[in-house]
Amino acid sequence: MNDSMKGRQVRAPRGSSLTCKGWTQEAALRMLMNNLDPEVAERPEDLVVYGGTGRAARNW
Repeated sequence: MNDSMKGRQVRAPRGSSLTCKGWTQEAALRMLMNNLDPEVAERPEDLVVYGGTGRAARNW
């Protein structure tokens, strides 16, 4: 992860407002962001979202 991203927290949007063109795109974005949400992820600062060595993304 880049040093510039170290302090950034990713939180999945909630509610019915869109941040994408449509709900199909919004669903994919929310699923990715939900994996890194501190309320859900095991160690979001290290991009580890479940036990073991699995990673959600290399460079968010």
